[in-house]
Amino acid sequence: MNRRNFIVTTALLAAVALAPACSKDDAGGGSSKGASSGMLSMLPKDSAGVIGISWAKARKSALFKQYESKIMENIPGEVGKIKSECGIDLLADINTIVVGGNEDSDKAVIAVRGNFDQAKVEGCVVKMGGTSENGIYTVEGEVTNAHWVGKDTVLLSEGLSPDKIKAAASAGSVKDNAKLMGLIKKIDTDATIWAVGEVPGELGGMMGMMGEVPHSVFLSLSVTSSIKAKVGLVFDSSDDASKTKTAIGMGLAMAKGQPEAKDFKELLDSVSTEVDGKAVVIKAKVTDTQLAQLQDMAEMPF
Repeated sequence: MNRRNFIVTTALLAAVALAPACSKDDAGGGSSKGASSGMLSMLPKDSAGVIGISWAKARKSALFKQYESKIMENIPGEVGKIKSECGIDLLADINTIVVGGNEDSDKAVIAVRGNFDQAKVEGCVVKMGGTSENGIYTVEGEVTNAHWVGKDTVLLSEGLSPDKIKAAASAGSVKDNAKLMGLIKKIDTDATIWAVGEVPGELGGMMGMMGEVPHSVFLSLSVTSSIKAKVGLVFDSSDDASKTKTAIGMGLAMAKGQPEAKDFKELLDSVSTEVDGKAVVIKAKVTDTQLAQLQDMAEMPF
C-alpha cells in the first residue's frame, strides 16, 4: 500500500469523497444529537478542533449519486484491493468518522465506526502485507496505532501509542472541553459534515485583512439535491460580530452588482447573516445547477 496503510485509508476515505456529498434536509443548529456526537467522549480533551462526518448519510445523497463517477476518480486504488482481498468495502462499510486534534497533527485521534470488527481489520492488515501486534499496525513502514472501544469502533492515531490513545480519553474528553462544547451546541451534529474549532493563526491573519478577526468557527453542511451551509464566526465581542455582518452585507451588495451575478442570483439571494451573541452566522444554499456552474468555473484554465 502506498504511504498510507489500510486503517488510515479507511479513516480518510470519507473526507476525500465528501467534497460534493452530504445528506440532511435542514442544516439548522442546536440539536447536537447526531450519531457522531456520541463519539465525542472518545476524543482528547485538549483538542483545538473537531470534525464529524456521517459517511452513511453521504453515500445515500442525491448529489453522491450525481457525482459518483467523479468521486470514484479520487478514491485511492488500494480501496479495490482491500475489497477483493479482505471483503471490506470501504465505501459501503464506513458509517461515521469523528476527528479531534490540534496543531500537533500526529497526535490527532480519529474515531471510526463501521460494519467491521477488530479481527476482520487486523486480518486485512496482514493480508495486505503488513503486521498487527498489540494494536500497532504496520504496512510498508507506515505505522498506525489503534485502540478498539467497541465491536465496530476503533480509535486511530499516528503519534499516540494504543495505550496513550486510551489514556487520553480516560483523562478527559472533548465533552469536558467547555469551549468546544459551547461551539458544538451551536451546530447540528446530525448534519452529514460538521466542524468546530479555533481559527488557526495564519487564517485569522488573512481574515483580519478584511476586518475583525474571529477566534473560533463552527459550521455544518447538509445536502440532498442541494447544499445547505451554515457557518458561524465567533469574535471577542458582539460589536465585532455586528461589524463583520455589515461588511459581509456590503460585499454581497457589490457582488450582486457585477454583470456575471445574474448567473448566480439564486445563490446570492440565498445568503443571509445574523448576529447571535458574539457570533455572526452565515447561511446559504447551493443548488445542483449552481454547483455544476461553480465546478465548471473551477476547471476553466486561466
